Amino acid sequence: MEKLGFSFREAYLTACYQHQLANLRALLVVLGVPLFVLVGMCDSALAADAPKKEARVALIVGNSDYKSAPLENPANDASDLANALEKKGFKVLVRENVGERGLKEAVDTFAKYLQKGGIGLFFFAGHGIQVKGENYLMPVDIGFDSETDIAYKGVSAEYVLSRMAESGNRVNIVILDACRNNPFQAAKKSSKGLGVMNVGRAEVGTFIAYATSPGSVARDGTGRNGIYTRSLLRALDAPDSDIDKVFGRVRTGVVQETAGDQVPWTSSSVVGSFAFDVAEDAIAQKIAAQTRPASNVNETVATNVVSAPFDPVQEQAAWNRIKDSRNPADFIAYLEKFSGAARAAFARWIVQKYGGTLPPNLGNSAPIAAPAPVRTPVPVATSSAPTVAEPVIRTQSSAGITEPASSHRDCPNCPELVTVQGGEFTMGSGKEDKLREPDEEPAHRVTVSGSLDVGKYEVTRGQYAEFAKETKREHKGGCNSTLGGRFNKNPRALWSNPGFAQKDDEPVVCVSWDDAQAYVAWLSKKTGKVYRLLSEAEWEFVARAGTTGRRYWPETDEAAACKFASVADISFKRVSLGMPIFPCDDNFAYTAPVGRFPPNALGLYDLLGNVSEWIEDCWNGDYTSGPTTGAARTSGSCTERGFRGGAWNGKPATVRAAYRDRESTEERHDNLGFRVVRVAQ
Repeated sequence: MEKLGFSFREAYLTACYQHQLANLRALLVVLGVPLFVLVGMCDSALAADAPKKEARVALIVGNSDYKSAPLENPANDASDLANALEKKGFKVLVRENVGERGLKEAVDTFAKYLQKGGIGLFFFAGHGIQVKGENYLMPVDIGFDSETDIAYKGVSAEYVLSRMAESGNRVNIVILDACRNNPFQAAKKSSKGLGVMNVGRAEVGTFIAYATSPGSVARDGTGRNGIYTRSLLRALDAPDSDIDKVFGRVRTGVVQETAGDQVPWTSSSVVGSFAFDVAEDAIAQKIAAQTRPASNVNETVATNVVSAPFDPVQEQAAWNRIKDSRNPADFIAYLEKFSGAARAAFARWIVQKYGGTLPPNLGNSAPIAAPAPVRTPVPVATSSAPTVAEPVIRTQSSAGITEPASSHRDCPNCPELVTVQGGEFTMGSGKEDKLREPDEEPAHRVTVSGSLDVGKYEVTRGQYAEFAKETKREHKGGCNSTLGGRFNKNPRALWSNPGFAQKDDEPVVCVSWDDAQAYVAWLSKKTGKVYRLLSEAEWEFVARAGTTGRRYWPETDEAAACKFASVADISFKRVSLGMPIFPCDDNFAYTAPVGRFPPNALGLYDLLGNVSEWIEDCWNGDYTSGPTTGAARTSGSCTERGFRGGAWNGKPATVRAAYRDRESTEERHDNLGFRVVRVAQ
């Protein structure tokens, strides 16, 4: 083998792997050795060149037996694809016609089998739908009459991908033959077909394949297999199993069979190559290792620098804050967090240019030549949050809002109150907010009259404990959670034990709307005052505090959110994988003590983040019929009540002043509490 040049070596190994005697004969002419000698060398050559065996794990799901919208082919598709992948060296988990519990358990089991550096593949055939920009895969026991069921009972495709990405696989493949038709046409918030997957910030090595282009509907097909899967099986069986070529053949086959009506679509961040055939992939990886360029010895690189993983979104935000600075300390602080970033060399040069001294672990002591600035961050794993400045709260009074009066309370352990003067404001979202949802429209003017004595903080666990003790209110076990991006109900969870540790100065959670009503009734009786929950219009009025943007704090950079609220962030991600997060760290994985973050301009705390807050109103799906005053709406779906404000596990799309959601009055969630208001007398 030592005699072979690279090109001959490549051809030789290929011939050995694939037992191509004709190619071996051609090589022997060049090398001048007998055929039997060349063939005999194959075994030892393959053993010497064999790469470390990597785990290949696939979860294949085919759902056909839907109660009201059955499909013909998905179960067959799953079975046939599983057989094809087993021949390609995959360990395959197959699930056919699974309900909600089975589908979610299958994803969890799949995630446990994934191994760092291996290959993960997820295939789903069945009904899939896009809701609020997120793709959901449907279990067979779901009903097709409620959009609420989609998010609660379905499995987010983005969640599956996130679980795969967290494993550190070399390549993750997601194949969605999941838009055969749209059974949710009656659901207001559903969209036709699937949407473009939001794969997150660090999913390098991801390949996503759709049966058809985003927003379109695929055909189910006739015969044993669906059109898309039939083409995929043929493509996998053909020679040359490079992933791009396989799905190129799939696209061609489907387009030809449907006369152009269905066009499969792919998205890839795979670096290098991957082949479904183990032998072909081994050759590709060996060639890649031999042809990978060596480091340029002329590059100015600090050889003693430890390049820690980092989040490119945080890196971008940190760079934007310091890029115009001439203070070396700013760039040293940047390098302490992002020494492995593409801009790091430029930052080191800036430090030396302006007279700074780099610590030994951040760069060489020798002079550094000026590199060209780099503007594209390298996507790698998440690390710590960027350094941020202290928050500045700007008071606004353009909507008739005045500075808050001093707080007061009606008993030693009663909620502390702040008096807020009413005013006029625009409620809801306009077209300028790209995160808006249909139930936030139309934006409209609302007048809140008089004054409100609003809870300065959310009702705490300690305050609720006093109520529960005095009233002996019965709380049956059962509290919902969305940790990890999937909905589940803990049958043993209570307000006193929500599934995570809490102190008495943290907001109470796992309380229903009915529980909140019982609390305000008890508080009214105890104090002789009239307490209630805020109406939806009142809540948004005090949450905005005179501002008109998404949030009441002045900074629009999402990396700044952790200065102002407890939200889904890096701390949260440590306990719950798979959810979109703010690119920062507030140091609270769950709830934070009330008042820990800065107040808004009215002196009210945690109106965004920490916990969502029940409101008084019956649920209405939009604002076409009001409100125009601060009164609660008492018509609509009154078995469901709204809640507002986002929470400790709230992603950027939900931590907004205009965001609204709802739940039935008896349900409890580990991110849902309430705030009180006292009626003026």
